[in-house]
Amino acid sequence: MEYNELAKQLVNMRASMPQVKMERAMSQMARGEILALNYIAANGNKVYPKDMSKALMLTTARIAAMLKSLEKQNLITRMPDPNDSRQVIVELTEAGAYVVEKRRGAMIKAVAKMLESLGEEDAEAYVRIQKKLIETGDIWR
Repeated sequence: MEYNELAKQLVNMRASMPQVKMERAMSQMARGEILALNYIAANGNKVYPKDMSKALMLTTARIAAMLKSLEKQNLITRMPDPNDSRQVIVELTEAGAYVVEKRRGAMIKAVAKMLESLGEEDAEAYVRIQKKLIETGDIWR
């Protein structure tokens, strides 16, 4: 099997996928501030900026700018860590949680429609392959 040729085909196909509604919805969930909000929500609504930086593979400066913007929008709050005054804890506000849920709902609806268009067998195979890619995610880092 020629993996490089398959990789080229996949890269070329992905280049045209932003035209697909599901892919657009997923891309928006993964962009900048929404990515940060999702990370906070997925990690118990309270996180440290340094952990966000590491997990999202963004510089601490980029995270700081993003958090400043999110705080101005009242989507997060930042407070000193009561156990370590050198640390700051970032917490999702009710408004932030609402934004995450609204976007997540839209994404689930779009993905369900895409999976339905594949049919049951292909949809299950697609999810299985995506899961396998996530489980072997160390190769991406």
